[in-house]
Amino acid sequence: MARLRRMTSHPSVTDRLARLAPDQRAAATAPPGPILCVAPAGSGKTTTLVARVAWLIGGGVAPDTIAAITFNRRAAEELQERVATALAPLDVPARAVRVRTFHALGLEILRSTGMRVELVDRAAVLAELAPALEPATIARLDTAFSRLKLDLRARVDEVAADPAAGPLARAWVAYERALAERGALDFDDLVRRALDALERSPSLLARWRASCGHLLVDEAQDLDRSQLDLALLLAAPANRIFLVGDDDQSSYGSLPKGMRTPSIPSGASPPHHSRCASQSRSRRRAESSRHRGVPARSSAPRHCQGTTARCLRRWSIPLTHPHRPANGC
Repeated sequence: MARLRRMTSHPSVTDRLARLAPDQRAAATAPPGPILCVAPAGSGKTTTLVARVAWLIGGGVAPDTIAAITFNRRAAEELQERVATALAPLDVPARAVRVRTFHALGLEILRSTGMRVELVDRAAVLAELAPALEPATIARLDTAFSRLKLDLRARVDEVAADPAAGPLARAWVAYERALAERGALDFDDLVRRALDALERSPSLLARWRASCGHLLVDEAQDLDRSQLDLALLLAAPANRIFLVGDDDQSSYGSLPKGMRTPSIPSGASPPHHSRCASQSRSRRRAESSRHRGVPARSSAPRHCQGTTARCLRRWSIPLTHPHRPANGC
């Protein structure tokens, strides 16, 4: 760590850090390890992340061992531009640091195994399998299938073998089998299959851990369970992971539970928590009220503490009544 601090003398890095607020600078220069930086909108979370990238490289970290991951393509493009601007004075090529969305990273991992990836649109497949479905029902199935695939990481063979599986579970099995017959993947598979591949292959995992020796994740409040699992898997065992986000901005109500208490292997350093700016209690209460009742994608509902099949039955949606709440049949 002392070596990193001694080497951050490049004028551009020094100037960038000097422009940060004290709490931002503390987060950007925190010792490498599991770090969660929580701050409200407009507080400079991404600015802090970019400063950390510059600080790491200024301290001697190889750019090709740094990966910055964000939620969507637009955010990734913006982050790439900002990282390129920060690296230009260091004579580091603009794309030396890997800046990706989680889906683009998953695609890259799958292609590195030699897999030929053919993507299909889920809504189009559902419309083909069941032409009578209304758009609203397709939208609900789309959301439910993502939760089954990414949050519960359900297995088709297990669900298909469950005689008590509900309509939604059966619809998901039919959809997954249609994908298998076509040799195709959907958008969620880019993350799910990449995570499965890394868990199966120690050599593949070692290669990608080397490429993500320092992993930075922007807009972390919007991660689903599989994206968070992928990030934590790649960051282990050194756990040099830097997450920035705002639980009051979360699309799902709050930061994922696994992010608030990172799943760090025993013996590793505890996570360092940093708040880049204070946040008023009244705003937090207002935001909390606005999101109340929205289930978090990061974990199964409270009633889904048993087997995957039991969760699927509780999440069953009668397809003939798209606006009627499920009764858990």
